[in-house]
Amino acid sequence: MRRQKKFTLTNWGVDIPLLLLFLIWHGAFEGPLSSDEVERYLAQYQELHPKEDSSAFRRFLEEDDGRPVVMVNAIQLYDSPIAVNGKEYGDTSQQALSEYTGFVIPFLLRRGSYPIFSGNAVFGALEVWGIENAERWSSGALMRYRSRRVMSEMITNPVFAQFHDAKLASMEKTFAFPTTIVLATGSLTLVVFLGLLALALGIQLLIARFATGTKTDSGKP
Repeated sequence: MRRQKKFTLTNWGVDIPLLLLFLIWHGAFEGPLSSDEVERYLAQYQELHPKEDSSAFRRFLEEDDGRPVVMVNAIQLYDSPIAVNGKEYGDTSQQALSEYTGFVIPFLLRRGSYPIFSGNAVFGALEVWGIENAERWSSGALMRYRSRRVMSEMITNPVFAQFHDAKLASMEKTFAFPTTIVLATGSLTLVVFLGLLALALGIQLLIARFATGTKTDSGKP
């Protein structure tokens, strides 16, 4: 009985911290930006982009509700990448875009952010109004950011500014706008929770069977 209790405590003592670590990584306990953070990120942005109007960025930060943000992206790549700031970016726009995503994806994954969906266009836009030059697109994507804090960390990172040139070199046109989730048919949090729960219950079943087998063996003459 003592060994069974020890194994049980170990089982749940590993499973619960793993779930907590995931929730921390995924942003479950992350709150809105403070006023000091808003001013700091804004100052960093203005230092990197002194000629750009930062009023929209300020409003985006000040209206932070602490929830994750999903960016909706539509992308049209150039047939061949263009030079940006005197630098060439390979033979294809996809190569140039890969240079950009090669920095962005690992940066975001370390901060609980990741692509939800990415797909190539199979036809032109079937429904367009109120917007010009929107009939032709290469691909679409949904990118989940853990918070506006993570977005701000990326946007104000000087290294990101260097890789952003590769994005400019690859994309003929794009639009991206932030959304918060109202309805979703899937949840990574739910998947991880159920996966860890199933693992812990499976291990607990093995512990119970082991304990039962031990009792049976000990009762033999």
